[in-house]
Amino acid sequence: MSAAEERSYAAAKVDPELARYATDKALAEVQATVFWHRQDGATMRGTVRHTPVVSTLDTAWDPLRATVTDCADTADYNEIKTDGSQVPYSGSRRHVVTSTAQRPRNGPWLIYTSTIEREGSC
Repeated sequence: MSAAEERSYAAAKVDPELARYATDKALAEVQATVFWHRQDGATMRGTVRHTPVVSTLDTAWDPLRATVTDCADTADYNEIKTDGSQVPYSGSRRHVVTSTAQRPRNGPWLIYTSTIEREGSC
């Protein structure tokens, strides 16, 4: 999902592969962010480093459910305007991201929500 999300932000256009990994609020949030970048005349360049950990896994239900906690490091990820200038950024470049995922017993895992904790750092 992260690679498709980065491609979406780099092109200011939702990558068609994103829907293979994200649905519901997670997909809608990426779509809204892409729209915002497009309206602002900006794209994102670089790479976000991730360190995801499955923090909960519930196999008693169908669909299976999991929570993934990640430390997203954006030190090498920058917003660039159409004139090539970098948008200044202040604050922490490392954020906790908590995502929920579900998988039907015979289907793929999909990310349903993904929440960035903008306050603090990891």
